[in-house]
Amino acid sequence: MNNPTVDFNSGAEVAVIGGAGHVGLPLGILLATSGNAVTLVDQDEARLKRIADGELPFDEPGGQPLLEEAIAANRLGTTSDLSVVESVDVIIVVIGTPTDEHHNPEVAPLLDLIDDLIEYLQSGQLLVFRSTVYPGTTSLVADRLDRAGFTIGEDLYLSFAPERIAQHRAFEEVVQLPQIIGAFEYNSYQATESLFDSFIEADCLRLLPTEAELGKLFTNMWRYLTFAAANEFYLMADSFASQHDVNINKILDITGQDYPRFDAPSPGANVGGPCLTKDGWFLVDNIPYSELVSTSYQINEGLPAQITERMANISPEPAKIAILGMTFKPNSDDIRNSVAFKLRKQLRLKGYSDVVEIEPNLTGFDNWEDVAGSDWVILMTPHDEFEDLGKIQRTVANDEALYCDIWGYWEEMRHDSDNGYFLGCEGDFSNG
Repeated sequence: MNNPTVDFNSGAEVAVIGGAGHVGLPLGILLATSGNAVTLVDQDEARLKRIADGELPFDEPGGQPLLEEAIAANRLGTTSDLSVVESVDVIIVVIGTPTDEHHNPEVAPLLDLIDDLIEYLQSGQLLVFRSTVYPGTTSLVADRLDRAGFTIGEDLYLSFAPERIAQHRAFEEVVQLPQIIGAFEYNSYQATESLFDSFIEADCLRLLPTEAELGKLFTNMWRYLTFAAANEFYLMADSFASQHDVNINKILDITGQDYPRFDAPSPGANVGGPCLTKDGWFLVDNIPYSELVSTSYQINEGLPAQITERMANISPEPAKIAILGMTFKPNSDDIRNSVAFKLRKQLRLKGYSDVVEIEPNLTGFDNWEDVAGSDWVILMTPHDEFEDLGKIQRTVANDEALYCDIWGYWEEMRHDSDNGYFLGCEGDFSNG
């Protein structure tokens, strides 16, 4: 059978479960502005109210006018009532899939949701999973649906179509990036393809569900492993810095220039976030040789300790420390799994009580003026607001302050620092 009974190319009724989040909301808005009628289903009623009032609850460029357009067209609704899925054509699931305190995947919340959904499912509906999941999860879902009397590909369509976006590029990348669709049979693939064809410009590519689940995890882990390699290079270079004049960013920039087989990113003090930090543990649960993933985690999560020790060796006993950037990525308002909080905790455990936290994208942190008189200044997240090193130096007003910029973000010192560290008097840009 190669002809699904429903074509979702335009004008579909769609419910997005987890629709108030960083992944679900951009997807829901784009579906709505493409002619579909969308209901965002979420447990966070306060956030749903903000959305219904026309306010994007987090920073995502390009989203606010599209949200207003969707609401004005009466194509975007909100609810916390799961039973709404009974009357829609398409159900898209985008809920968090965490690991526990031992890094074991937590699949129970997703499967519990399926059990709750089953009583509302109707023949002819398309069920799409977009959350990052443990490999084999879609098969577990298919088994549950089979036991409930549904035949996948005939009276119910099922697929795993993972999100592939980066925060702050969601509305651009959802439309422009190829969409992977994991489906057991052709009808479910074609039904899902017809839905995505209603609003994306790129191709849809087919895999089996577990292949698509692995592919999503591989994509995230490739980025995480690459960042870990850059941070390992930083640690290697820094081990030579006590006896030789070396600078990690100078090495990477010059070595990789116009050379096609070395494209390493700059090292980064804050490699975290809700996906990259945890997704590797979904992959290593069943293999005996998980050293690559676990070591990458230890490297990236261990940078705060390395920074603290290095700075203490150069400038012991700081009275005041400033952390610049608390979110997990530049120009973001998302603090989930940000390594900056690990740094803050470690500083306080070592007895450094006066720690100033500057985060320009969120309220509730210290004021910019509070960095004045800092003895250490640590750039954790290179926001645009921190680009002007001269401004920072003028505000700190301490020529003996020790600066840490592992990113190499401040161009003035990118190749001239002591492997990412420099005193204020070494690079005086206060009059710039």
